Amino acid sequence: MTSKFIVGLITVLLLVVLLVIVPVGCDIATPKKNFRLAVPTTEYFYNYIAEHLKPFLARQGYEITIVPAKDIVDANRMVAEGEADLTMVNNHSTTVALALGHEADQLRAIMPLTTRLLFVFTKKKMRDSATALDLFQNKKVGIEFLGGETHLTLNRFLGVSRIDSVTFQPYSDSADVNAFWGNYYGDRATEWTEKGWHPFSFRRNFIEFIMLHDQAIRPFRLPALPGDPNSIIANTLATDVILVANKNLGENAVYLLALAIFQNKVELMRRDMMYRSISENFDKERLLYPLHQGTYSYLVRDQPTFFERYAESLALAISLIAVVYGGVQAAQSRIRRNRKERIDKYFLEFLEIRSDKTVARDERVRKLDELFQRAVVQLTNEKLDKGDFHILSRLIQQDLTMLRFDNMH
Repeated sequence: MTSKFIVGLITVLLLVVLLVIVPVGCDIATPKKNFRLAVPTTEYFYNYIAEHLKPFLARQGYEITIVPAKDIVDANRMVAEGEADLTMVNNHSTTVALALGHEADQLRAIMPLTTRLLFVFTKKKMRDSATALDLFQNKKVGIEFLGGETHLTLNRFLGVSRIDSVTFQPYSDSADVNAFWGNYYGDRATEWTEKGWHPFSFRRNFIEFIMLHDQAIRPFRLPALPGDPNSIIANTLATDVILVANKNLGENAVYLLALAIFQNKVELMRRDMMYRSISENFDKERLLYPLHQGTYSYLVRDQPTFFERYAESLALAISLIAVVYGGVQAAQSRIRRNRKERIDKYFLEFLEIRSDKTVARDERVRKLDELFQRAVVQLTNEKLDKGDFHILSRLIQQDLTMLRFDNMH
């Protein structure tokens, strides 16, 4: 094992250590504060939230750059591929995750931001006994964007419910039904009501059936507006909008981002009361994507110390350093031992030549010269210690000098 090999081994091991330590160290010392937020241009609600998040996080010391995406699938893809850092998605949108394929494995949920309700408005008021089949079958259904999240959601719901012959089109007064995911008594719901359209209340069996196929969906009973005699109680479906990041986004960066949002949610509530649903007590098991390690660390923080929060990373780094040091020491010890064993053989061979009185003088000179040449080759190949070689060399040269002197006399 040559010194060049040892140097190479040390270099490789140190690179491994640096690959582990440097990213962790950067995330701890200078956590990411500038985020690219992918927002689908076709989705009103996500743009509405982005208008709140950007100035809100700026006041917490963050820089948010809005990156336009063509739709919700594209926004999530951009985060998975590293073209953006954050995005949003409805928690029940398994269709989006399935459309991403293996890229969805790169995504992690940071937290739910708000609750969304499924609003359905009909041109003609339907009787109280009307079913989802009466509502959708052979109807023209208006949605925000063809191929968008509402379209994907309703297609899935109607597919499992075996309701067919539905024609989807962009929002229009010519549609029989207009549907969207919105917030409680939001502007869009008010607009459709003012146009003379009628909110639809789903029957219990449809809600329970959809929940059976999607555990991220829950029932919601929206009360009638007390001051509006025409307002009705609407039984519908609810989901959450979740903030999404790439799994490789630094743990400490996400920890601090979660801290900023959870601890300052009242400021968001001043913009819209829908943010009152931000809570640390969300169902982690029913998230569309696994929970990011940074949020998990925040939720189980209980005032941990620096070393408690990063114990695993630091322990791994220290273990790698110990392994590198131990490997280098073991390799050097082995090299020294091998060199010692080789030089001992040369010393023994020298003593054997020197003590053998039966060998003629010329033969002894030849053997000593050969021994010296072999030792030089071994030294050149870094297989002998230089100090021991010099001692052997002097002994051989002394013997050769004496033999040549005797020959002259």
